[in-house]
Amino acid sequence: MQWLTLLASALAGMATVDAKAVVAHFMMVNADYYAVSDWQTDIADAQAAKIDGFALNFAADQADRLANQVANAFQAANAAGFKLMFSFDYAGAGAWDSSKVISYLKQYGGNSAHLQYNGKPVVNTFEGPQSSGDWPNIKSQTGCFFMPEWDSIGPSQAATTSNSVADGLFSWTAWPNGANDMGTGNDQAYKSALGGKPYMMAVSPWFYTNVPGFNKNWLWRGDDLWFDRWSQVQALQPELVQIVTWNDWPESSYISPLRGDKSYSAFSAGNANYNYALDMPHDGWRTLLPYRIDMYKNNAATITSEAASFWYRTNPKDSCNTGGTLANAPWQSQLQPSQVVQDKVFFTALLSSAADVSVTIGGQTQNGTWTKTPANGGAGLYHGSANFNGRTGAVSIIISRKGTTVLQQTGKTISTSCTNGNSNWNAWVGSVTGRTLPNAVRVDASGSSTTIGAVASTTVPATSSTTAPAISTTASSSLTSSATSSPTTPASTTRVSTTANTATTVTATVTVTASATATSTVTTTVAPTSNASTSAKSTATYTMQGTCTCKCEL
Repeated sequence: MQWLTLLASALAGMATVDAKAVVAHFMMVNADYYAVSDWQTDIADAQAAKIDGFALNFAADQADRLANQVANAFQAANAAGFKLMFSFDYAGAGAWDSSKVISYLKQYGGNSAHLQYNGKPVVNTFEGPQSSGDWPNIKSQTGCFFMPEWDSIGPSQAATTSNSVADGLFSWTAWPNGANDMGTGNDQAYKSALGGKPYMMAVSPWFYTNVPGFNKNWLWRGDDLWFDRWSQVQALQPELVQIVTWNDWPESSYISPLRGDKSYSAFSAGNANYNYALDMPHDGWRTLLPYRIDMYKNNAATITSEAASFWYRTNPKDSCNTGGTLANAPWQSQLQPSQVVQDKVFFTALLSSAADVSVTIGGQTQNGTWTKTPANGGAGLYHGSANFNGRTGAVSIIISRKGTTVLQQTGKTISTSCTNGNSNWNAWVGSVTGRTLPNAVRVDASGSSTTIGAVASTTVPATSSTTAPAISTTASSSLTSSATSSPTTPASTTRVSTTANTATTVTATVTVTASATATSTVTTTVAPTSNASTSAKSTATYTMQGTCTCKCEL
């Protein structure tokens, strides 16, 4: 069966992450208070977005202080089947002592949770080309796969320095210059310089920093960036992708959930005028990541629910003081923020077919504009924006089809009232996920889409309050109709409550009415619980396009 082949491929991909991996840049200094449970939370959130791993970034002067957090991270990653790699920061506090790098790689390079490429542990640096001469010895001592970020010397020199010591390269350039949208010229230059060696491409949704204590106060244009950059990943197909970042709060590039006061120490350390990440969630940027990552890895992805994310700045660009912030970094030609950022609500929707979008600001509604649509105008990603047009107030977005609302969400108020009189150039991000579609839609990279059958949901109430671990479900499906569009029954995973004291296998034959009649055999294995003593009966309801019920003995 097609779905069974895809499931087997997905499970096989979980065993090793050698190519086409997506990692997120993780600032270790913002996690120096973590317990293992905090790592488990971050990893679970990342895995839900189909992120494969974290690139653990820390500076040379943090090597000893954060050693315990590295251990906690690997403990949690091993338990979750998640990947980690090192990103040794040579810019924050100067060059690393090569013996420290070797020590870390010898300790963790062979760990099953360490990201591998060609069977070798992958390692990044953030800058440090002046220490390139250390790396032949580090590589010989550790067998690592070396992919530094040496943007400061450019792709050609980075690829050839120290007798081409780099096995591949990572470029930090994920934001556009000035009032432009992001292009791929830099990525193409790296791929050309590498001559077939692997390239790690950076993807970021936003950048704004104002921490004078770290001599940083600038922004780059975000706006359409999150949509555009993933489209570029799809087109270029780099071997690896690094999301910049998971949790860099003071640079406003985070996609992690906000973690509370303990995580914000960098604002006080950097003498920030205020905490501009507070109450500015970016979770919505993870909502469509599973689709994006599936498309990048497989050149195809499945839509089971429609969803949308939307984002905007909550202060119009001319409403308050700039806070001394300029657009572009100090080594570029700098501009005023108002010359670069756009007063718009941006949105991306994953839809099964074309729909309309409208945005309401302060009670005034206007039609949004789709600027990017699927190649064939059907299922896939739709992206666009709506201008502020001088309006302030409550924000809401509605996506409708033939007059019927399919997605709706409200956002944070746009206001000319600014904290300490300074504009917050960070983004507020929201999202909404609709109901499960009656039929899943498979979309390929060309934009072609195919309805692949009913979307299964399972509920298994039981007579006991003892919760067993997640069950694993395998399914086979055979058609009893000669319909032209054949539904398939995808495998699913659910949870049950049971008091069975031995592992129990439940086999149910389910007849489902979809666009054709399918008979599916579902085999479920339930792990035993520690305090179980009696058997229980459960009723499993499998809802496809139609509904049927089977009773299963547990």
